[in-house]
Amino acid sequence: MNGTAFKLGTFAKQGGGAFAAIVLGDTAIDVAAAQTAYRSSARKGALSSTGSIDGLLENWDANFSVLQEIVAYIEKAGMPPGAAKLASLRVLPPVTRPGKMFYAAQNFQEHVDEMLRAGMTPATGPKFTGEKSTTQPYLFLKAPSTLAGAYADIAIPPGMTKIDWEAEIALAIGKRGKRIKAERALDHVAGFMTTNDVSARDLQIRADRPGLRSDWLNGKSHDNFAPMGPFLVPRAFVPNHMSLFIRLTVNGEIKQNGNTSQFIFTPEEQIEYASNILSIETGDIFSCGTCGGVGQGTNTFLKVGDVMETEIESLGLMRNRFVAETA
Repeated sequence: MNGTAFKLGTFAKQGGGAFAAIVLGDTAIDVAAAQTAYRSSARKGALSSTGSIDGLLENWDANFSVLQEIVAYIEKAGMPPGAAKLASLRVLPPVTRPGKMFYAAQNFQEHVDEMLRAGMTPATGPKFTGEKSTTQPYLFLKAPSTLAGAYADIAIPPGMTKIDWEAEIALAIGKRGKRIKAERALDHVAGFMTTNDVSARDLQIRADRPGLRSDWLNGKSHDNFAPMGPFLVPRAFVPNHMSLFIRLTVNGEIKQNGNTSQFIFTPEEQIEYASNILSIETGDIFSCGTCGGVGQGTNTFLKVGDVMETEIESLGLMRNRFVAETA
């Protein structure tokens, strides 16, 4: 890919509203200000939206080309007014209002095995061993309102003692489609992000409805249970999304240390599966599954004061503290 690599993010200044930004190094450049400076120099390109990354995704291919031109202009002309250091900003989820959020369940064999040992998967019946010829991806939906910033505090719901972590790579859709073939799925992907599928294991299995087992809403969709970011890295700047480390620590202790090469079903296969059910739309998010090392596997869970750090290679690191919920 020609041109300088950049990231995108959504931020807020002290006392100010959210804005979309181009991120170069440790500096965030308001997309609207960057386009104004670029257009004032008689450049012809124009973004279809400048107010949010969500808006940029609506016409992603064309907008990405213009963003590349704007970055090249900035490198020659210098930073436009309003550029700010990342450390001075509040970090919000890059995509703030996704339409749908798809999550892959048990998509690493090590995670399949640890959940079986922990009793979260029935011990009877055939054991899944990663053989894909007899099965399909298993996806569930998580409420978009669970999104949180990469450095946001996460409140533990009252009475919950089994709050768990799941470090994952996420992708944002930049082109609508239906019945998308896996080999063409990346054409629909705008970029990748770091995320964490925080889970309430206390509530994930319904003791009062054993025949139904998993309660995905209760176990997954509490407020701030989907920290994401700090950046969206355009797909063009991620040479191989199938060879990125996934790493998570709690209070500095490594808990998860996997690699996207260990996926059972690739992100492309997940997109194909989901798009055969319903249309995939711009701004939709796929969170592609976690590796082994979740808390449930060792009966070790998060408590008030714990700091969870989630990192995907080249996509960015999140740092979230767990706090008590207040009224």
